[in-house]
Amino acid sequence: MEIRNYKNILYIVILILGSSCVGGKYVYEFDTGKHLDFSNGKWIFNEVQSNSESKDNKRLYGESYEEFKKILGDSLIDLTALRNTSLVEPEIKFEPTQSELKKLYDNSECDFLINVRGQIISNNASSFYSNDQSLSYSTSNRSAVFIKIFDLKNGILISSSNGQAISTEGHSDLEKDGALNWTTRAEPMMVRAAEGLIIKYNKYRTDK
Repeated sequence: MEIRNYKNILYIVILILGSSCVGGKYVYEFDTGKHLDFSNGKWIFNEVQSNSESKDNKRLYGESYEEFKKILGDSLIDLTALRNTSLVEPEIKFEPTQSELKKLYDNSECDFLINVRGQIISNNASSFYSNDQSLSYSTSNRSAVFIKIFDLKNGILISSSNGQAISTEGHSDLEKDGALNWTTRAEPMMVRAAEGLIIKYNKYRTDK
């Protein structure tokens, strides 16, 4: 009986810790192309862009790629792999022109382009206060992610969406080394906003 109670308590603790790791509030919006058919064609996943550090870009790329991979499977083409077989420009813009899109179509033999861009809007702590036990703070951290999907053959935008993440009152004790609570910083919220937005694409796809 004691072992069973211990396991129940441990399970509850894990649930609490897991939920506490999801900091911030998230809002998603589609400007156009909310309902897409992902069943046809080859889709290029471009290198991601953001104003954050390189390690955050890598995580944004990795998590975004994996979420789109769940939707597209083998139809999702990594840009690095594509360059090994096709004459593709060294850099593909986040908002390429129609002629650039059609040129990419001719050179890559792919049909669509997925662009992801992250943005750190604010990443700071303020309103420090203390009590008899510890020093705490409230945060004002904001980040965003933007996704644009293009039809290469016709050189047109077929989907534009964004996810906004904000944590304005994430009260937490400072760690002993003075670091802020990682889960409500702008960088991980940016990555989670990308994951959540791509999940929306999967939810609203028309080819299920």
